[in-house]
Amino acid sequence: MFRWKRDVKAGYRGHGIRKQIKRQKVHLLLLIPFVVFILVFKYVPMYGSLLAFREFSYRTPFGGEWIGFKYFSAFFNSPDFAYVMRNTVVISTLNLVFSTVAAIAFAILICEVRNAIFKKFVQTVSYLPHFISWVVVAGMAMTIFSIDELAPVNSLLLQLKLIDKPINFLGEVDHFWPLVTGLNVWKNVGWNSIIYIAAITSIDKQMYESAMIDGASRWKQILHITLPSILPTIILLFTFGVGYILNAGLDQQLFLQNPMNMPHAEVLDTYVLKYGLQQAAYSYGAAVGLFKSVVGLALLLLCNYACRKFLRMGIF
Repeated sequence: MFRWKRDVKAGYRGHGIRKQIKRQKVHLLLLIPFVVFILVFKYVPMYGSLLAFREFSYRTPFGGEWIGFKYFSAFFNSPDFAYVMRNTVVISTLNLVFSTVAAIAFAILICEVRNAIFKKFVQTVSYLPHFISWVVVAGMAMTIFSIDELAPVNSLLLQLKLIDKPINFLGEVDHFWPLVTGLNVWKNVGWNSIIYIAAITSIDKQMYESAMIDGASRWKQILHITLPSILPTIILLFTFGVGYILNAGLDQQLFLQNPMNMPHAEVLDTYVLKYGLQQAAYSYGAAVGLFKSVVGLALLLLCNYACRKFLRMGIF
């Protein structure tokens, strides 16, 4: 009797799944290219992680001599390890913190604009830098922040009597981290604010109306309604950002670094490019890349655990 009921329930469940698939077949067909893309470019390359534990050979690219953790040990004992890790963590942390704060602030300001035409115009303009190549951005930065007295920034500072001589923004190590952080924020603030704008617009308007009746100012409405309402979105994006803390970016560092700012410009991405690819140390580069992935996963889990423990919310 019970077995018959289980069979009936299983039959209904299977029929319901088939019915849902049939109803959403168009959406599922549209999903196929993205699934194939993920499998080909995300999961298949995982096989290449074996290269970190094997000696690379052109005859057997992934099946050479097993060397274990040789290249991991070589990287950890390398004299470059300390400053490369420092640069990577500092640049990524600055980008994560300032980009998040800037995107939230920009989203709140955009949602406070009442003129629809002006609002759309500002949003569109703010998205444009995201689509500019880092090659172009680096070229613009070299022109704007050049040590030349005729360069816009140095020329303005000299005219305002704020400095006595031009500053070498791209050559002095003390200016590299703020410069890269500022360029990252400028380039991505509009794009990063899209999700926050969507989260803010989904807040029930009756909450703001009730707050206005109670005499709450716009600042208090933002502080007590807007920010708490979008907190789950902030935690979600921040947690994912922590998982990418060792991905400081390749293009911006590669195009802006030079021998003078190298002590603050060399990050894991450029390090892997130079030692793993340009010097054909493929197993060494694979070991560094795998180290980045493992640490990123560990930080993602740790951040999610902390959010679950202290904020009672997380991504899983």
